[in-house]
Amino acid sequence: MFPCAYIMSHDVYWSVSDFLRVLAAAEGPVNIRRKTAFAAAAYKDSEVLGLYLGDEDQPWNGVRESVIQALDLGNNELRKEVRRLGDVGPFSKNPTNRTGSYEKLDMNQVVDISEKQAPMLLHILRGIMAPELQRLHQRQTEPFTRFVAILSVLCFSQRQNTSTGFQTLLGLYLHSKGVKRRQLELLGQFGLSVSYHTVLNIIKKQSEQAATQVTALGQSDASVTAYDNFEQMEGVKEQRLDHQGAFHSVTTGQVL
Repeated sequence: MFPCAYIMSHDVYWSVSDFLRVLAAAEGPVNIRRKTAFAAAAYKDSEVLGLYLGDEDQPWNGVRESVIQALDLGNNELRKEVRRLGDVGPFSKNPTNRTGSYEKLDMNQVVDISEKQAPMLLHILRGIMAPELQRLHQRQTEPFTRFVAILSVLCFSQRQNTSTGFQTLLGLYLHSKGVKRRQLELLGQFGLSVSYHTVLNIIKKQSEQAATQVTALGQSDASVTAYDNFEQMEGVKEQRLDHQGAFHSVTTGQVL
């Protein structure tokens, strides 16, 4: 292999491909300056990039695929962006990043946070999800809720033990609205909710924490405690061995 300086200063027959290979492999301060200059001209000039990568009908078709494959965005930039996104609310399991409940989620704000943590990923999603008809694309508001759902599934798929914030909020919300176990388990398979068992465990922990807080508040001389008992029969339309009615006897209390 000829050195880059030799090829440039001697009258030899060489192709553009030979020159680029030698330039890429060459070392030393002089060749580093040449490589820097070439990289700036070839990769930082938007006009040059547009001419080579912007039109799939050019005779050099296939260059786009080669560049995408070499960049390996899925294992590099995009994966890093998803990891950063999974560390912030509402995607993180960390309670300090939680919004409180699903109903209080501001989807516009979540998308703004996502754009700061994962700009390339969100840009790709916007391009993929844009309507086919340009007139609809111009009139349609951004589907913020769909963006958040897709991003949450990506975070959850990458780290199922720590990036469960959105799935937890949605699971608790649906359970509070009477959604049954089978439906929650189905949504869990889609990565949109935590499992039914996880929802019950979280509710149990929240109840224990609330009981501790109520006990502490009730010990104050300025507090007044009110109790009430009620009973409720939760019936089903068609009883089966695995789907029967339930009787609830509950004592409630409130610290005033």
